[in-house]
Amino acid sequence: MMATMSDIDIPESFRGRPYAERHFRQIAQWARAHSPFYRHFHAGGGVPPLLTREILQAHNDELLDGRPVSGRTSGATSVPVRVNWGGPRSRLDAKDNLSYAGWFGGILPHAKIVALVAHEKKPNSFEVARPVAEQLAFLQEQIHAHGVKSLISYPTNLVQLAGHLHQAGQTVPELLRIVCMSELFEPSQEACIAEAFPNARIAATYSCTETGMIAGRCPHNPDNYHLMAHKLGVEFLNADGRPCAEGEVGQIVITDYFNRTMPFIRYAIGDLAAPARCDCGKIDLPALTKLLGKQRGLLRHPDGHYVFSTELSPHIRDSAEIRQYQVIQEAPDRFRLRVIARDGADAGAFEGRMRALFRTNFGAATELSFDWCTEIPRLPGGKYMEFIGLKDPA
Repeated sequence: MMATMSDIDIPESFRGRPYAERHFRQIAQWARAHSPFYRHFHAGGGVPPLLTREILQAHNDELLDGRPVSGRTSGATSVPVRVNWGGPRSRLDAKDNLSYAGWFGGILPHAKIVALVAHEKKPNSFEVARPVAEQLAFLQEQIHAHGVKSLISYPTNLVQLAGHLHQAGQTVPELLRIVCMSELFEPSQEACIAEAFPNARIAATYSCTETGMIAGRCPHNPDNYHLMAHKLGVEFLNADGRPCAEGEVGQIVITDYFNRTMPFIRYAIGDLAAPARCDCGKIDLPALTKLLGKQRGLLRHPDGHYVFSTELSPHIRDSAEIRQYQVIQEAPDRFRLRVIARDGADAGAFEGRMRALFRTNFGAATELSFDWCTEIPRLPGGKYMEFIGLKDPA
Protein backbone atom coordinates (compact mmCIF):
# COMPACT_ATOMS: atom_id res chain seq x y z
CA MET A 1 0.00 0.00 0.00
CA MET A 2 1.41 3.37 -0.99
CA ALA A 3 2.24 5.74 1.85
CA THR A 4 0.32 8.96 2.01
CA MET A 5 1.83 12.31 2.79
CA SER A 6 0.18 12.32 6.21
CA ASP A 7 1.60 9.00 7.49
CA ILE A 8 5.24 10.05 6.97
CA ASP A 9 6.40 12.12 9.92
CA ILE A 10 9.13 14.74 9.66
CA PRO A 11 12.29 14.37 11.78
CA GLU A 12 12.42 16.91 14.58
CA SER A 13 15.44 18.65 13.03
CA PHE A 14 13.43 19.62 9.92
CA ARG A 15 10.17 20.73 11.54
CA GLY A 16 9.26 24.34 10.87
CA ARG A 17 11.59 24.49 7.85
CA PRO A 18 9.27 24.44 4.79
CA TYR A 19 11.89 23.50 2.19
CA ALA A 20 13.28 20.64 4.28
CA GLU A 21 9.82 19.42 5.27
CA ARG A 22 8.56 19.36 1.68
CA HIS A 23 11.56 17.62 0.18
CA PHE A 24 11.86 15.11 3.01
CA ARG A 25 8.22 14.09 2.57
CA GLN A 26 8.64 13.82 -1.19
CA ILE A 27 11.68 11.52 -1.10
CA ALA A 28 10.27 9.41 1.75
CA GLN A 29 6.99 8.97 -0.12
CA TRP A 30 8.82 8.10 -3.34
CA ALA A 31 10.95 5.50 -1.55
CA ARG A 32 7.94 3.88 0.11
CA ALA A 33 6.26 3.59 -3.29
CA HIS A 34 9.19 2.52 -5.47
CA SER A 35 12.02 1.00 -3.40
CA PRO A 36 11.71 -2.68 -2.38
CA PHE A 37 13.96 -2.01 0.58
CA TYR A 38 12.00 0.96 1.95
CA ARG A 39 8.67 -0.80 1.49
CA HIS A 40 9.58 -3.05 4.40
CA PHE A 41 12.20 -0.89 6.20
CA HIS A 42 9.67 1.93 6.64
CA ALA A 43 6.51 -0.14 6.48
CA GLY A 44 4.77 1.65 9.33
CA GLY A 45 4.01 5.32 9.77
CA GLY A 46 6.07 7.88 11.62
CA VAL A 47 9.61 9.07 11.13
CA PRO A 48 11.73 6.71 9.00
CA PRO A 49 14.33 4.83 11.07
CA LEU A 50 18.05 5.53 10.74
CA LEU A 51 19.80 3.75 7.89
CA THR A 52 23.15 2.67 9.38
CA ARG A 53 26.19 1.63 7.36
CA GLU A 54 25.71 -1.95 8.61
CA ILE A 55 22.09 -2.06 7.40
CA LEU A 56 23.10 -0.56 4.08
CA GLN A 57 25.84 -3.16 3.58
CA ALA A 58 23.47 -6.02 4.46
CA HIS A 59 20.81 -4.79 2.00
CA ASN A 60 22.98 -3.18 -0.69
CA ASP A 61 21.56 -5.32 -3.51
CA GLU A 62 17.99 -4.58 -2.47
CA LEU A 63 18.71 -0.84 -2.37
CA LEU A 64 20.32 -0.96 -5.81
CA ASP A 65 17.21 -2.82 -7.07
CA GLY A 66 18.96 -4.14 -10.18
CA ARG A 67 20.51 -0.85 -11.22
CA PRO A 68 24.16 -0.67 -12.30
CA VAL A 69 26.84 0.45 -9.87
CA SER A 70 27.98 3.99 -10.65
CA GLY A 71 30.27 4.36 -7.64
CA ARG A 72 31.61 2.50 -4.65
CA THR A 73 33.22 3.48 -1.37
CA SER A 74 36.89 2.79 -0.66
CA GLY A 75 36.12 -0.11 1.65
CA ALA A 76 37.40 1.59 4.81
CA THR A 77 34.77 -0.39 6.71
CA SER A 78 36.04 -3.59 5.05
CA VAL A 79 32.86 -4.00 2.92
CA PRO A 80 32.56 -1.33 0.17
CA VAL A 81 29.16 0.26 -0.36
CA ARG A 82 27.93 0.17 -3.97
CA VAL A 83 25.96 3.21 -5.11
CA ASN A 84 23.83 4.27 -8.06
CA TRP A 85 23.12 7.88 -9.02
CA GLY A 86 20.97 8.88 -11.94
CA GLY A 87 22.15 11.45 -14.47
CA PRO A 88 20.22 14.40 -12.96
CA ARG A 89 21.63 13.68 -9.51
CA SER A 90 25.18 13.44 -10.88
CA ARG A 91 24.77 16.77 -12.65
CA LEU A 92 23.53 18.36 -9.44
CA ASP A 93 26.68 17.31 -7.62
CA ALA A 94 28.89 18.58 -10.44
CA LYS A 95 27.09 21.91 -10.19
CA ASP A 96 27.79 22.05 -6.46
CA ASN A 97 31.49 21.51 -7.03
CA LEU A 98 31.54 24.37 -9.54
CA SER A 99 29.64 26.54 -7.09
CA TYR A 100 32.14 25.78 -4.34
CA ALA A 101 35.02 26.76 -6.62
CA GLY A 102 33.17 30.03 -7.13
CA TRP A 103 33.42 30.79 -3.41
CA PHE A 104 37.19 30.91 -3.92
CA GLY A 105 37.14 32.87 -7.18
CA GLY A 106 36.30 30.23 -9.80
CA ILE A 107 37.87 27.26 -11.54
CA LEU A 108 41.67 27.20 -11.89
CA PRO A 109 43.82 24.87 -14.03
CA HIS A 110 44.50 22.02 -11.64
CA ALA A 111 46.39 18.80 -11.00
CA LYS A 112 45.19 15.87 -8.88
CA ILE A 113 47.31 13.50 -6.81
CA VAL A 114 44.90 10.76 -5.77
CA ALA A 115 44.42 6.99 -5.70
CA LEU A 116 43.83 6.11 -9.34
CA VAL A 117 41.95 2.94 -8.39
CA ALA A 118 39.20 5.26 -7.16
CA HIS A 119 39.54 8.13 -9.65
CA GLU A 120 39.66 8.43 -13.41
CA LYS A 121 43.17 8.51 -14.84
CA LYS A 122 43.72 11.73 -16.78
CA PRO A 123 46.82 13.61 -17.99
CA ASN A 124 46.57 15.95 -15.00
CA SER A 125 46.28 13.15 -12.41
CA PHE A 126 48.96 11.16 -10.60
CA GLU A 127 49.01 8.12 -8.31
CA VAL A 128 49.21 9.06 -4.62
CA ALA A 129 51.05 5.85 -3.72
CA ARG A 130 54.08 6.91 -5.78
CA PRO A 131 57.09 8.36 -3.90
CA VAL A 132 56.80 11.98 -2.79
CA ALA A 133 59.73 13.07 -4.95
CA GLU A 134 57.95 11.70 -8.04
CA GLN A 135 54.75 13.48 -7.05
CA LEU A 136 56.57 16.79 -6.78
CA ALA A 137 58.27 16.23 -10.15
CA PHE A 138 54.84 15.61 -11.69
CA LEU A 139 53.49 18.77 -10.06
CA GLN A 140 56.36 20.90 -11.37
CA GLU A 141 55.86 19.48 -14.86
CA GLN A 142 52.16 20.35 -14.70
CA ILE A 143 52.94 23.87 -13.52
CA HIS A 144 55.55 24.64 -16.16
CA ALA A 145 54.03 22.77 -19.13
CA HIS A 146 50.32 23.34 -18.50
CA GLY A 147 50.03 26.42 -16.29
CA VAL A 148 48.51 24.54 -13.34
CA LYS A 149 47.54 26.87 -10.49
CA SER A 150 45.73 24.48 -8.14
CA LEU A 151 46.48 21.11 -6.55
CA ILE A 152 43.82 18.64 -5.35
CA SER A 153 44.87 15.85 -2.99
CA TYR A 154 44.30 14.23 0.40
CA PRO A 155 45.31 16.31 3.45
CA THR A 156 47.71 13.65 4.73
CA ASN A 157 49.45 13.53 1.35
CA LEU A 158 49.68 17.32 1.20
CA VAL A 159 51.37 17.22 4.61
CA GLN A 160 53.87 14.68 3.23
CA LEU A 161 54.57 16.91 0.22
CA ALA A 162 54.96 19.94 2.51
CA GLY A 163 57.37 18.08 4.78
CA HIS A 164 59.53 17.05 1.83
CA LEU A 165 59.63 20.62 0.57
CA HIS A 166 60.49 21.96 4.03
CA GLN A 167 63.41 19.54 4.41
CA ALA A 168 64.70 20.64 1.01
CA GLY A 169 64.28 24.32 1.86
CA GLN A 170 61.83 24.75 -1.03
CA THR A 171 58.33 26.08 -1.64
CA VAL A 172 55.90 26.04 -4.56
CA PRO A 173 54.82 29.69 -4.95
CA GLU A 174 53.13 29.15 -8.33
CA LEU A 175 50.04 27.48 -6.84
CA LEU A 176 47.15 29.76 -5.92
CA ARG A 177 44.85 27.14 -4.43
CA ILE A 178 45.09 23.87 -2.52
CA VAL A 179 41.97 21.68 -2.34
CA CYS A 180 41.83 19.05 0.41
CA MET A 181 39.50 16.16 -0.39
CA SER A 182 38.20 12.81 0.93
CA GLU A 183 39.92 12.81 4.32
CA LEU A 184 39.14 14.98 7.31
CA PHE A 185 41.16 18.21 7.03
CA GLU A 186 42.50 19.16 10.45
CA PRO A 187 43.49 22.72 11.40
CA SER A 188 46.85 21.38 12.57
CA GLN A 189 47.67 20.44 8.98
CA GLU A 190 47.11 23.95 7.67
CA ALA A 191 50.29 25.63 8.88
CA CYS A 192 52.73 23.23 7.20
CA ILE A 193 50.70 23.15 3.96
CA ALA A 194 50.53 26.95 3.89
CA GLU A 195 54.30 27.20 4.44
CA ALA A 196 55.02 24.93 1.49
CA PHE A 197 52.51 26.62 -0.82
CA PRO A 198 52.74 30.24 0.38
CA ASN A 199 50.47 31.87 -2.21
CA ALA A 200 47.71 29.27 -2.12
CA ARG A 201 44.34 29.59 -0.45
CA ILE A 202 43.31 26.32 1.19
CA ALA A 203 39.89 24.91 0.39
CA ALA A 204 38.44 21.69 1.79
CA THR A 205 35.36 19.69 0.96
CA TYR A 206 33.42 17.26 3.13
CA SER A 207 31.90 14.55 0.98
CA CYS A 208 31.15 10.86 0.63
CA THR A 209 30.58 8.51 -2.29
CA GLU A 210 27.00 7.85 -1.20
CA THR A 211 25.73 11.45 -1.30
CA GLY A 212 28.50 13.47 -2.93
CA MET A 213 29.52 16.86 -1.61
CA ILE A 214 27.98 17.45 1.82
CA ALA A 215 29.68 20.72 2.78
CA GLY A 216 32.47 23.07 1.79
CA ARG A 217 34.85 24.93 4.06
CA CYS A 218 33.92 28.57 4.41
CA PRO A 219 36.52 30.82 2.74
CA HIS A 220 35.70 33.61 5.21
CA ASN A 221 35.38 31.64 8.47
CA PRO A 222 37.46 28.46 8.03
CA ASP A 223 36.24 26.92 11.30
CA ASN A 224 32.91 26.30 9.57
CA TYR A 225 31.71 24.24 6.61
CA HIS A 226 28.58 25.34 4.73
CA LEU A 227 26.08 22.55 4.06
CA MET A 228 24.63 21.79 0.62
CA ALA A 229 21.17 22.18 2.13
CA HIS A 230 19.43 22.56 -1.24
CA LYS A 231 20.06 18.87 -2.02
CA LEU A 232 20.66 17.26 1.40
CA GLY A 233 18.82 17.27 4.70
CA VAL A 234 21.43 17.05 7.48
CA GLU A 235 20.62 16.16 11.08
CA PHE A 236 23.00 16.29 14.05
CA LEU A 237 21.78 13.85 16.70
CA ASN A 238 23.01 13.39 20.26
CA ALA A 239 23.29 10.10 22.15
CA ASP A 240 19.55 10.23 22.91
CA GLY A 241 18.65 10.65 19.23
CA ARG A 242 17.58 14.27 19.71
CA PRO A 243 18.78 17.24 17.65
CA CYS A 244 22.02 18.73 18.95
CA ALA A 245 22.18 22.29 20.18
CA GLU A 246 24.37 24.73 18.27
CA GLY A 247 28.00 23.76 18.89
CA GLU A 248 27.11 20.35 20.39
CA VAL A 249 28.85 17.42 18.70
CA GLY A 250 26.63 14.58 17.51
CA GLN A 251 26.35 12.01 14.76
CA ILE A 252 25.63 13.25 11.24
CA VAL A 253 22.51 11.84 9.58
CA ILE A 254 21.89 12.64 5.89
CA THR A 255 18.85 12.50 3.64
CA ASP A 256 19.46 12.89 -0.09
CA TYR A 257 16.42 14.74 -1.46
CA PHE A 258 17.07 13.96 -5.12
CA ASN A 259 18.49 10.45 -5.54
CA ARG A 260 15.50 8.55 -6.89
CA THR A 261 17.48 5.57 -8.16
CA MET A 262 19.00 4.54 -4.80
CA PRO A 263 17.48 6.59 -1.96
CA PHE A 264 19.47 7.49 1.14
CA ILE A 265 16.98 8.52 3.83
CA ARG A 266 18.27 9.33 7.32
CA TYR A 267 21.62 7.73 6.54
CA ALA A 268 23.86 7.64 9.64
CA ILE A 269 27.13 8.07 7.81
CA GLY A 270 29.31 7.48 10.87
CA ASP A 271 30.78 10.98 11.16
CA LEU A 272 30.64 13.44 14.06
CA ALA A 273 30.21 17.23 13.90
CA ALA A 274 28.23 20.08 15.46
CA PRO A 275 25.64 22.38 13.86
CA ALA A 276 26.81 25.97 13.58
CA ARG A 277 25.60 29.41 12.61
CA CYS A 278 28.30 30.95 10.42
CA ASP A 279 28.68 34.70 10.82
CA CYS A 280 30.49 35.22 7.50
CA GLY A 281 27.47 37.00 6.02
CA LYS A 282 28.57 35.91 2.54
CA ILE A 283 27.10 32.43 2.04
CA ASP A 284 23.42 31.87 2.74
CA LEU A 285 23.65 28.22 3.80
CA PRO A 286 23.58 26.52 7.21
CA ALA A 287 26.88 25.25 8.55
CA LEU A 288 28.64 22.67 10.64
CA THR A 289 31.75 22.92 12.78
CA LYS A 290 33.94 20.65 14.93
CA LEU A 291 34.06 18.06 12.15
CA LEU A 292 35.65 15.07 13.89
CA GLY A 293 35.37 12.42 11.22
CA LYS A 294 34.42 8.79 11.54
CA GLN A 295 33.11 7.37 14.78
CA ARG A 296 34.83 4.15 13.77
CA GLY A 297 38.21 5.95 14.09
CA LEU A 298 37.59 6.87 17.71
CA LEU A 299 39.49 5.11 20.46
CA ARG A 300 37.74 3.38 23.33
CA HIS A 301 38.72 3.89 26.97
CA PRO A 302 38.65 0.72 29.12
CA ASP A 303 35.67 2.16 31.03
CA GLY A 304 33.69 2.41 27.76
CA HIS A 305 33.78 6.09 26.82
CA TYR A 306 35.29 7.35 23.56
CA VAL A 307 38.58 9.24 23.38
CA PHE A 308 38.79 11.71 20.48
CA SER A 309 41.92 11.61 18.35
CA THR A 310 42.28 15.37 18.87
CA GLU A 311 43.30 14.65 22.47
CA LEU A 312 46.30 12.63 21.31
CA SER A 313 47.28 13.76 17.81
CA PRO A 314 49.05 17.05 18.70
CA HIS A 315 51.40 15.22 21.09
CA ILE A 316 52.26 12.57 18.48
CA ARG A 317 52.44 14.47 15.20
CA ASP A 318 54.55 17.33 16.62
CA SER A 319 57.24 14.96 17.88
CA ALA A 320 60.62 15.85 16.37
CA GLU A 321 61.58 12.17 16.06
CA ILE A 322 58.93 11.08 13.52
CA ARG A 323 57.63 11.85 10.04
CA GLN A 324 54.43 9.80 10.06
CA TYR A 325 52.43 7.66 12.46
CA GLN A 326 49.37 5.47 12.88
CA VAL A 327 47.69 4.42 16.13
CA ILE A 328 45.98 1.01 16.21
CA GLN A 329 43.85 0.00 19.18
CA GLU A 330 44.06 -3.77 19.55
CA ALA A 331 42.16 -4.02 22.85
CA PRO A 332 40.72 -1.50 25.34
CA ASP A 333 44.06 -1.36 27.17
CA ARG A 334 46.45 -2.32 24.36
CA PHE A 335 47.72 -0.20 21.46
CA ARG A 336 50.24 -0.42 18.64
CA LEU A 337 51.94 2.68 17.28
CA ARG A 338 53.29 2.47 13.74
CA VAL A 339 56.00 5.09 13.23
CA ILE A 340 58.28 6.32 10.44
CA ALA A 341 61.37 7.87 12.01
CA ARG A 342 63.33 10.91 10.98
CA ASP A 343 67.08 10.51 10.52
CA GLY A 344 68.91 10.46 13.85
CA ALA A 345 65.71 10.05 15.88
CA ASP A 346 66.00 9.28 19.60
CA ALA A 347 63.58 6.35 19.66
CA GLY A 348 63.89 5.86 23.39
CA ALA A 349 62.82 9.40 24.23
CA PHE A 350 59.86 9.20 21.87
CA GLU A 351 58.69 5.85 23.22
CA GLY A 352 58.91 7.08 26.79
CA ARG A 353 56.75 10.14 26.08
CA MET A 354 54.20 8.07 24.18
CA ARG A 355 53.83 5.49 26.95
CA ALA A 356 53.21 8.30 29.42
CA LEU A 357 50.68 9.91 27.06
CA PHE A 358 48.66 6.73 26.58
CA ARG A 359 48.71 5.86 30.28
CA THR A 360 47.42 9.33 31.08
CA ASN A 361 44.55 8.97 28.62
CA PHE A 362 43.71 5.26 29.01
CA GLY A 363 44.92 4.23 32.46
CA ALA A 364 48.11 3.07 34.18
CA ALA A 365 47.72 -0.52 32.92
CA THR A 366 47.79 0.51 29.25
CA GLU A 367 50.25 -1.38 27.04
CA LEU A 368 51.82 0.34 24.03
CA SER A 369 54.02 -1.43 21.47
CA PHE A 370 55.96 0.21 18.66
CA ASP A 371 56.38 -0.74 15.02
CA TRP A 372 59.20 1.34 13.52
CA CYS A 373 58.71 0.99 9.75
CA THR A 374 59.57 2.60 6.43
CA GLU A 375 56.03 2.79 5.02
CA ILE A 376 52.48 3.00 6.38
CA PRO A 377 49.98 1.91 3.71
CA ARG A 378 46.93 3.85 2.65
CA LEU A 379 43.49 2.28 2.32
CA PRO A 380 42.51 0.97 -1.15
CA GLY A 381 40.71 4.22 -2.05
CA GLY A 382 43.73 6.34 -1.15
CA LYS A 383 42.63 7.54 2.28
CA TYR A 384 45.01 7.41 5.20
CA MET A 385 43.84 6.75 8.75
CA GLU A 386 46.02 8.03 11.58
CA PHE A 387 43.77 6.35 14.17
CA ILE A 388 42.25 2.89 13.79
CA GLY A 389 39.73 1.92 16.46
CA LEU A 390 38.76 -1.51 17.69
CA LYS A 391 36.39 -2.25 14.78
CA ASP A 392 38.54 -0.78 12.04
CA PRO A 393 40.66 -2.67 9.51
CA ALA A 394 44.37 -2.47 10.13
